[in-house]
Amino acid sequence: MSFEQINAILGNPSWDVLVVFAFVAVGFFYGISAGKTRLISFLFALYVSGFLFKNFYYLDRLIKGGTIVETFLARGFVFFLIVLALSALFSRFIKAHQDSSEKNWWHILLISFLASGLMFSYLFHLFPARDIFTFSPVVQNIFASDAAFFWWLTLPLVALFLARR
Repeated sequence: MSFEQINAILGNPSWDVLVVFAFVAVGFFYGISAGKTRLISFLFALYVSGFLFKNFYYLDRLIKGGTIVETFLARGFVFFLIVLALSALFSRFIKAHQDSSEKNWWHILLISFLASGLMFSYLFHLFPARDIFTFSPVVQNIFASDAAFFWWLTLPLVALFLARR
């Protein structure tokens, strides 16, 4: 890549660059600031919220008649309200060990990146994001495909299991 190509990408970023940048930023900063207990409760809240949101049939009745963007924003708002409420609830019940070893930081960052990847995959899987935005095949394969969604559902659980050992 030449300097002109990099400058063009940074000058007019596509949705792909913004998705990848947001993924990295959310994964890093949330992992550092939240701590292990809130991070694990957020991850569990994502799993339960996805199940509840997928089966919340009344939401479509509440937001029918809106444009695609309004539907996307309303569904996103409701999903994040469910995630925040469940995360607050789960954080009262989950107690992480207070291990401040260097290995623990790697576990926190790994779980944080996987949780943010799951969140982005939910955005593609549960919401009409593909109808609103156009993404490259790379972002489609990493976050939006059904196979990617399966791996984003599975990998955080594997990381939790490995981090626990």
